[in-house]
This record gives sequence, structure tokens and C-alpha cells, in this order.
Amino acid sequence: MYRYLTNRNAILVLLALLLLTMSSFSPGYMPNDMTRESEDESLLHIETPAHGYIAELNELAGIYDRGLNYTTVELIAPGFLPIGEPLYINVALAGYEEGLECLLTWYINGEPVREDLIVTGAEIPGFNHEIIYSRLMEETMEIKVSLHYMTMLNELHKIEAEKTIIIENYDIEHWREVETPRVLNMVDSRYNGDFTLEWALNNDYDVFEKELYVNANGYTSRTEYLIWVNRCFQRANIFIGTGQANEWELYEVFIISTGGWINSTPRGVTTIPSRIAEGWVFPELGYRVEPVVRFWPERSSPLGSSYAFHSRPLDINTRELVDDRIGVPASTGCIRMYCDDAWWLYHNIPDHTTVVIY
Repeated sequence: MYRYLTNRNAILVLLALLLLTMSSFSPGYMPNDMTRESEDESLLHIETPAHGYIAELNELAGIYDRGLNYTTVELIAPGFLPIGEPLYINVALAGYEEGLECLLTWYINGEPVREDLIVTGAEIPGFNHEIIYSRLMEETMEIKVSLHYMTMLNELHKIEAEKTIIIENYDIEHWREVETPRVLNMVDSRYNGDFTLEWALNNDYDVFEKELYVNANGYTSRTEYLIWVNRCFQRANIFIGTGQANEWELYEVFIISTGGWINSTPRGVTTIPSRIAEGWVFPELGYRVEPVVRFWPERSSPLGSSYAFHSRPLDINTRELVDDRIGVPASTGCIRMYCDDAWWLYHNIPDHTTVVIY
């Protein structure tokens, strides 16, 4: 290798000397043994730097420095990575000219993660990439390697190789066990929004977190339904199952409005005792709500319960909206819903269904 590099450097020096020698000639210089043409004619034959000796030297340099013209690169990595296995990545070159100094850049999912200066013909260092496992991780990884070389003529040569790796993730039971403490600690009952519907629409727990929360708490129901009213994100989450603990699956989600700061919706576990299609009318307030699906029978009134799922306030006569707020704490303790959602609840969720308010 040293002998090869020495010969290469010697040729580079020789080419540089030839270029300097040629550049010292005057444009009209002719060897002594050749007949000089007249001055006017010689001007017609002046050779520009793009031709003649310099062009020949450039051609010679190009022949000498092939760069990466005939080089190929291959990524060495598994196509499938089992759970917990380390990921080792390397490359193999073929058809290369020895002794070329190149920049090797590694990419993971389009992002550069490492650069190495290498010499073709010498050992190329690989590297271990740590896999960060998570429930929502991408299960494919795109790996790319790019090799750059600048020739003697300042031409950039670049060759690349890519490979997709499939990464095996842990099953859902694993993540339920791992993430239960996080979810139970994360779920909040306090409203932390900015009192806009837009905030409510853009903020919520995901399906996995909702199902994990109700199942980890061991809630049961006398029907095949369970309702979790989350005051933090102003949602009524409807679950379906057998009524037994640890078997709930998310079925429907509704935007709601719970009680405001003064008259908040009471937290706890309750049930649905009854419903009224005609709803409640409040002449002194000038509005009505319909339908009504009661909860908190323990906090009884002469009508059975003073808390209920119902529509937003409607004009007593026209049934036009009196207060269109939703997605924010706005009621006096009940749970307001869009009219269509309130009617869905009325027709589909039976009495004695468990209601969790938190």
C-alpha cells in the first residue's frame, strides 16, 4: 500500500511540473526545428487552455484517477431483526481502486447519524445502532450509506446503497404491563385547556391509554357498556365488553361539556337509573334540554337525580341553541352533548350502566 501511494504521489508531482512547464510557454511558441508561420497566420493558430497540452494532461489525469466510476457499495445488515437483538451495520465495496480517501456517511430513516473517513482497500469500520423500543415505534427502519470522493480534476463521485430492515416489536400484553404505571399516573381529572373547542378537538388520550385506564382500574358494569367521563379532555368515552373487569374495548367517543368551576361535575363511580325523552324545561331560565339520561341517583332529587347527560340548552319554543358552548366546562354539573350524541346515548346505553367520572 505504501509503495502504491508513493508511486501515485510521484505521478501527481510529475503532472504538476508538466502543467507548470506548459503554462510558461508563450502562446506563439514553436520548437526550433519547426517552421514559424507569418505573424498574422500564427495568431490564427493560438491554442486556448481548453485544448492542447493542458487538455492532454487533463485526459491523462482522468485516466489515472478513475475515482468511483467502477466501484459498487453494498449494505451489510439483516433484513429482519428479532426482539432485543443488536443491530450491526457495515458495508462492502467492490470494483474499487485502492488508496482513495473517501467520506462515508451513514443515514437512519433519512437522518445522518455518523461520518467516517475511509481509504479504499483498508478495513471499513461498521457500527452498532441501538434500537429504542416503544409501543408506537415504527417497525421498519430505512438504512442508507453514501460514499463521496473528489477526483484529481475536482469532480465529485458519489455512490449509495439502501436497505429496509423490519424490526420485531413486543406484543400488546408486554406494553400493557410496562405502561400501566405511566397511564395511571398520567390520567388527570382537572381541565387544563384554554376554553376553546379547538383545544378539545386536538387533545385527548389515545385508544390504548383509554382502554388501559379502565381495565387497570378493574371497573365492572351490569350491562355490556361502560362510560368514562374524562373532565380533563371533555370526553365521554363509551366502552363495550362483557361487563367484567379487564375486558373493555373503546366503542364511541363524544365531545362534551362538564360542570364549570363553581358547579363542577362530581367525580366518582355511579350508574344510570333512568331517562326522559321529553327532557327538562327551565321556564325561569328560558331554555330546555332533551333528551335526559340521568346519573348519580345517590345524589337524589324529587325527580330521581339532578345530574344527567343531555343536549346543550335549547330555546323552550323553537329549540334553537341558547348556549352553543361545548368541549369546555360550561354546565351547572350536568354533561352537555351535541343533540345527536345525546339521542344516541338515550337510545343505545341501557339503565344500570356504570358511569366513571374522572
